[in-house]
Amino acid sequence: MKEIILGIVQGLTEFLPVSSSGHLAIFSSFMNIDTNVPYFALLHLSTFFAVLFFVWKEVVNLIKGLFKWEKESLTLILKLIISSIPAAVVGFTLESSIESAFSSLTLIGVFLMVTAVFLLISDTLKGKKSLTQITYVDALIIGLMQALAIFPGISRSGATLFGALLMKTKREDALKYSFLMSLPVTFGAGIFEINKVTFSPWVILGGLFAFVFGLFGLYLLKKTVLVGKLKYFSYYCFAIGLVAIII
Repeated sequence: MKEIILGIVQGLTEFLPVSSSGHLAIFSSFMNIDTNVPYFALLHLSTFFAVLFFVWKEVVNLIKGLFKWEKESLTLILKLIISSIPAAVVGFTLESSIESAFSSLTLIGVFLMVTAVFLLISDTLKGKKSLTQITYVDALIIGLMQALAIFPGISRSGATLFGALLMKTKREDALKYSFLMSLPVTFGAGIFEINKVTFSPWVILGGLFAFVFGLFGLYLLKKTVLVGKLKYFSYYCFAIGLVAIII
């Protein structure tokens, strides 16, 4: 039953800008569950399939463009690769530090407040760049923002949206780019730990719940970003961050 609760928490918070990893750590503390990084990684893999389902048209178009050797698709894929590099480097080099961060609610609370600041600023940013106008420098900066989200409490979607909007990208295209660049990160986070997971019916159900609630979270994030209401998530991050610090 605890695995299902964590699956729901992961699904809802993976794409909503409130940090799924931070929430998993906090809920694990509340429910007296030992921090299980491999299981958290499995839940990330479930949400990978959720976002893949959500942006399958864009992914198919990119694949078609790749086989047709279309410049637009090739450059976008290259930019997504550039955006993925910082998170991969941080993940491999700071693995032990990342795992220890999951056990510090104080640190998680501070990071949640950092996320809150990102979201407050994001609501004030406007841009005109389309998805294809994102530059290689933009891609690297957005990737660096994503690398911060390796640590629990920093929202991946919140940080990447902030980075894209800071680079003057249109809201809808910033959202698309954030979704697309999440694919290699969520897949990598899951696939490298999958062999450490002890499977059971509850674990499998937890993954399924993460997938379903991940789709709902994606839909809600899209609606929220387009109307510029990220500040409400900011208030929530401030509140839950303060609770984590007090605990």
